[in-house]
Amino acid sequence: MKILFLTHAFNGLAQRLFVELASQGHEVDIEIDVNDALTAQAVALARPDAIVAPFLKRRIPEGVWKSVPCFVVHPGVPGDRGPSALDWAILENEKDWGVTVVQATGDMDAGPIWSHRAFPMRLAPKSSLYRREVTEAASKAVLEAVAKFARGEKPVPAASLGAVARGRERPLVRAA
Repeated sequence: MKILFLTHAFNGLAQRLFVELASQGHEVDIEIDVNDALTAQAVALARPDAIVAPFLKRRIPEGVWKSVPCFVVHPGVPGDRGPSALDWAILENEKDWGVTVVQATGDMDAGPIWSHRAFPMRLAPKSSLYRREVTEAASKAVLEAVAKFARGEKPVPAASLGAVARGRERPLVRAA
């Protein structure tokens, strides 16, 4: 499968997912997400079967997500929405958390769900949780999502996951 990575930075998570997908025989191209015009141009040039967005700081342009299935890697449980998911989990002393792969839609992190993986939280800095637990869970969730897509399966609404979908929309956590 031809996959385009749309990412704000080629961080450790993006690198891990790149290696995992490439090792399964997928052709993976990378586009650093800068603005709508460059993103649209990258999609037109790459002509991917799917887009994987492991780390974004802005919405995927509507023209892109309407034309190509876009898998957004969200470091939150199903139903969770917003830019500071892991921060909120730490601040609210969540006992467990997760990573959810959602299909991009017009609402941030609110699309149907391709896959999700839970993990126990531990007392650690956010960066350590992100590099270990989030990256490991994301790797499994993305591989599952891509496999489902390849088999012709469809994502499911968060509400259909019942008690598993316990997240909610939350604002950006500010340093103050």
